[in-house]
Amino acid sequence: MKNNSIYKKIACALVLANTITMFGVTGCDTNEDPVNTGTAGTPESTEAPFTSTDELFGAGDKEYFIPFQNPETSYCSISDGLAVPVRQQGMGGCYCYSAVSSMQVKYLKEHGELPDLNPNDIIYRIYGVTETSEDGVPQYPEEKFYISSGLETDLGGDVMMVAGALCADPLNGYVIKEANIYGSYNTDDADFDKVTEEDIKNAVRENGGVCMCVNYKKDCKYINGYYTQNHPENCEDSDHVALVVGWDDDFPADCFATPASRNGAWLVQNSFGVFWGNCGYYWVSYDMPVPNLYDCSVTNEYSSAISFGRNVYGQVYSTDIIEKVLNGADPTAFTLEEVHASNDVVTASVYDHKGAVGAIGFWTTVPGQPYTIEIRQGEFGKVLASQSGTFEYTGYHTVEFENPVSVKKFTVVVKTAGSAFFEGSATDDFSARTIFQRISGHYEAKCRPGRSFIQIGEDWVDVTDPELMSRLGFDKLPPELQEEVAMPGDPCITVLFK
Repeated sequence: MKNNSIYKKIACALVLANTITMFGVTGCDTNEDPVNTGTAGTPESTEAPFTSTDELFGAGDKEYFIPFQNPETSYCSISDGLAVPVRQQGMGGCYCYSAVSSMQVKYLKEHGELPDLNPNDIIYRIYGVTETSEDGVPQYPEEKFYISSGLETDLGGDVMMVAGALCADPLNGYVIKEANIYGSYNTDDADFDKVTEEDIKNAVRENGGVCMCVNYKKDCKYINGYYTQNHPENCEDSDHVALVVGWDDDFPADCFATPASRNGAWLVQNSFGVFWGNCGYYWVSYDMPVPNLYDCSVTNEYSSAISFGRNVYGQVYSTDIIEKVLNGADPTAFTLEEVHASNDVVTASVYDHKGAVGAIGFWTTVPGQPYTIEIRQGEFGKVLASQSGTFEYTGYHTVEFENPVSVKKFTVVVKTAGSAFFEGSATDDFSARTIFQRISGHYEAKCRPGRSFIQIGEDWVDVTDPELMSRLGFDKLPPELQEEVAMPGDPCITVLFK
């Protein structure tokens, strides 16, 4: 991994309010907070997984090339018995279909069975079509992304949306365990962490598959019976996500519409059905730049969960980072090491529910970000349990407790160096994209007083406090930047019960 400049546009997005591509303690409600015990999924109709790579390449010219002949220079998770169904998505939803395939292949590798997850069930948790009351007022009953018209399954999205939909509402008993965002590959873009060819190979071997952002059609072509892609501008116009399940270092460089500089390609499972490409798969050159790669995993170890802030739609930075920007620091030039050494952003939510806490889910905003999690008795009382550490990648993570923590009314405190993710504020300034157009919509967040806080100095300040932004120092920003700032909403914390 190569870590370099990060925090693109910190100065103009100190609290992100519109991103898809965030004086004493007051009391909480006396009623117990409801937990989600989950819902049953919709049955799927999918083809049985392939059991051998030989089944994929019947159209391939065997005199020209035969894949996976050398185990020293090639690998495919299908050959290890880790095949998952080749699905056929609608006009959109690739981000969810690929994420589910990633969840299934990793669970299959770890537990020997496929988890029952339908991508469309997750999509309908993320998106909804706005309905109106009898007098024409738009109704937003749930915390989700609403569109004015169209089909939810036609829309694009991202892994953060998928994690938000599964973090606290079990689907057939499964919740998201991790969403590791690796970064970009073979690109000079400094806004992402970098991964190497070996990083991707290791991730595929370890997890069974890795999601890759691609363009769904440009520079794709059948050559010698193999469907391939080498799109040099993929980082600028990627519009699709598929799953890397293998590689072959010997795949010929001349087997692409745009010839590659060297041999080698990724075998990628798509979500266009088995009659697309080579039985639903195709080859992507090692040369092709990739703007982002990630994987997801699920668990069925928890009975229920609570999360006040599921969706990542806001971000708060530490006071010392803000101060450096206000003093003229280049917001694109912060190194990972500088962020790790920054002050903590300390967030908390107070819950009223009797149970045994088995784990806490939360987001890291940069690779290797130091964190501390505390479970406290009552409202900011004594510490019942605490864990600290780091995770290699940016993403959503669950921190498990060796012994479940018995609670009734309790507080979860999360400390992360440099920045923290929040749910953001409800807004009409939201839109989602189909392959044809952008559709306007509404993002709904339902933050209420007395349950979520940010620590400023020695004070726990309610996230709904109208003085919060000035106490964080955001009122010192230039007027044009203050327009970009919105209230952060609830922090993205999930409590998982045994």
